[in-house]
Amino acid sequence: MRSRMLLAGLGAVLLGITGCTTSETGSPTTSATAVDGPSTSKPTSTKPASQTVEIPARPKELKLNAIDPCALFTDGQRGQLKINRSRLTTNNSDVWRGSKECVLNVQAQQPYYDYAALLITSEGIGPWLTGKRNVDADLISVAGFAAAKTVFKGSSNERNSHECAVSVDVAEGQQLMVSMNLTSRNAFTQDQICQMTEKAAEMAVTTLQTLA
Repeated sequence: MRSRMLLAGLGAVLLGITGCTTSETGSPTTSATAVDGPSTSKPTSTKPASQTVEIPARPKELKLNAIDPCALFTDGQRGQLKINRSRLTTNNSDVWRGSKECVLNVQAQQPYYDYAALLITSEGIGPWLTGKRNVDADLISVAGFAAAKTVFKGSSNERNSHECAVSVDVAEGQQLMVSMNLTSRNAFTQDQICQMTEKAAEMAVTTLQTLA
């Protein structure tokens, strides 16, 4: 259950904003690996009035509907990430209930942590970049695709933080969310957790391009 805390928590965030958004302030920022400036090609979607960041055009459409999330990591990639076990399941959060998900465990030796790959086909990454959700968000690039890197608001510089998520703009109205949940207390800093999450997300997108 611990391995899915981030996804469940993000689902709760979505429920919260449907009732009230006045307490969820702030604007997304741009990290050192951010996508700078508008794309020179025609964007695949327009910028909603509530969205504060322009999302560059994706290089191609990678539909998630027929994808097995556990197939997004090859044996070689699993070895690099130290993954020793995985299981296919469905998300049970109120927002993304029924979405296909793969939980991947790193438990052969300490520090212990989990990755999760969630296939969201009900919305793109735009809502993460509105500044209205209870997250600190950066617009970054993952394997050439725009992505929203998110941590719970205010946890960006905390040593005892244990979660990070990277949601990749893979297709219109769809996102591939790769998250990491640290179960060994204080084993990594927040920056290290997010760097590891970005690495896993890049691997997943690279493999997705061979499957979609």
